[in-house]
Amino acid sequence: MFEVASQIIICLILAALIGGVIGYLIGKATCAKQSKCNKGGENSHELHIDNIVNKNSDMPKVVGTQPTLLSEPRAGGKDNLQLIKGIGKVLESLLNETGIYHFDQIANLSEEEISWLDNAMDFPGRIKREAWVSQAKDLAQGKATEYSTRVERGEI
Repeated sequence: MFEVASQIIICLILAALIGGVIGYLIGKATCAKQSKCNKGGENSHELHIDNIVNKNSDMPKVVGTQPTLLSEPRAGGKDNLQLIKGIGKVLESLLNETGIYHFDQIANLSEEEISWLDNAMDFPGRIKREAWVSQAKDLAQGKATEYSTRVERGEI
């Protein structure tokens, strides 16, 4: 009798832990639908610019110059930023939430703007290391890259 009760208790604890983790993940994924996340104010959030801080915070401010960001994609719709090697679904969503929807926005990033994105979005060095700017220049001109060709063929 005691063994059955202890097994039931262990199962309940595991179910509560799994439910908590799933709830947390769903909450993060649906944050874009919540008005407090869409305001883009000074609150930090994992799927938003993390290093923009509250004025009363002791955390460091964002380094660099903020690039020109859009509130929505241009008339033709957003570009598939996943054609750039190093940008997957999560980073594309993050870039879109930040206001970057098009290849030409990435292609025209200055060193200061790259620094701002590196710091603000907490992936230092990734833009240069994965050559986002040169890939975006080719894609903005309608050229295909080796990676974008593989993506379009469904290999990646």
